[in-house]
Amino acid sequence: MRDVYTRIFAATDHLISQASSFAEAARLINSKKYDLLITDLMLGDGLGTDLIKIFERNRAGAKSLLVSGSVEILAPEHRPDVYFEKPFKVEVFMAAVVKALA
Repeated sequence: MRDVYTRIFAATDHLISQASSFAEAARLINSKKYDLLITDLMLGDGLGTDLIKIFERNRAGAKSLLVSGSVEILAPEHRPDVYFEKPFKVEVFMAAVVKALA
């Protein structure tokens, strides 16, 4: 998915950082200020929903997008407001990114 995001954002003015694990992403979130978090639900060493909690604690009003093969495994009260199930339409995804950053 990181390669997909690289291709999607290559045609935009957005600067992105990528992490290969929950631990690496948590370190980045704790060391820099980001406007938006895009995370998969299932990470090798953690859950994207927990990463979203860290992100929200570090930045009031932070926006996040969750991507997953299936969010049906999450209880409805644990689903974020905005999530995408794979595969997703790039146009719809990018509209959500623009809205979140507005």
